[in-house]
Amino acid sequence: MEVWVCREEELRDGVVHTTQLGHDDEGIPIVALLLRDESGAIVAYRNLCRHLPVPLDGGTGELLSPDGAYLICGTHGALYRLHDGYCVDGPCEGLALHRLPVREHDGDLYVSDAAEPL
Repeated sequence: MEVWVCREEELRDGVVHTTQLGHDDEGIPIVALLLRDESGAIVAYRNLCRHLPVPLDGGTGELLSPDGAYLICGTHGALYRLHDGYCVDGPCEGLALHRLPVREHDGDLYVSDAAEPL
């Protein structure tokens, strides 16, 4: 499934857009996170911690560390790099978030639920 998320110009530094992409085979919601990384590239990840199957924000909408340098898991504080989703601190250190494909068309950004290989 592919879903429209936002216009490219709406995706500024420090802003993370989310969108629902349905449910996986286990009934867990697939929520995409769409953001710009440190270089300005657009990336998308599944909003699901690699330590426990919980959303990074726990429903709060707070996804970035206070300095905006990492995605952070509100449940246990794991820190994930923006450019590759790799966990650099926390119980899931060494694992990476599931990356999702992003497609741009005429300034519109779309995300698909087909996870890219790690």
